[in-house]
Amino acid sequence: MSKIANMLNMLQILKDKKIHSISNLSQELEVSERMIRQYKQELEQAGIYLKSFTGKYGGYQLDINNNFLKIENEVKEKMYVIMKNAIVNKNKVRIKFKSLNSGMTERIIHPAELFVYIDKWYIAAFCELRNEIRLFKLDDILEYDVLEDTYIDKNMIKK
Repeated sequence: MSKIANMLNMLQILKDKKIHSISNLSQELEVSERMIRQYKQELEQAGIYLKSFTGKYGGYQLDINNNFLKIENEVKEKMYVIMKNAIVNKNKVRIKFKSLNSGMTERIIHPAELFVYIDKWYIAAFCELRNEIRLFKLDDILEYDVLEDTYIDKNMIKK
């Protein structure tokens, strides 16, 4: 998984506001403990602060004052989890979303990455209709359906 995806997954784990040890986070994300420490530094550079605890029961905890990555409601949180799973499993997703130019639009996408920009969640995905990478704001996606069809990540193909 990409570095950004791992950092977002780490934040999702820490969202429960419990203290998670560095070793447990590294096992969960399948990366080294060194990478977990690096993710913490990079998150803090982005303004997302984690509390650090030392000792036998030490680890990281999401600072309760963090509002930066707040997902607005349970529906959007459910969509986030479903899209994250579609990314991991390489499933195509049919979405219906409101477009500024054309109203309601339906597309089949190959989701690649979830990210936040100015407090809004987006998904970067290959759009079959446009035949290129597009960004879709989760707030604009009104319906979605994960398809059984999968896609091949072209970055994984060896030349």
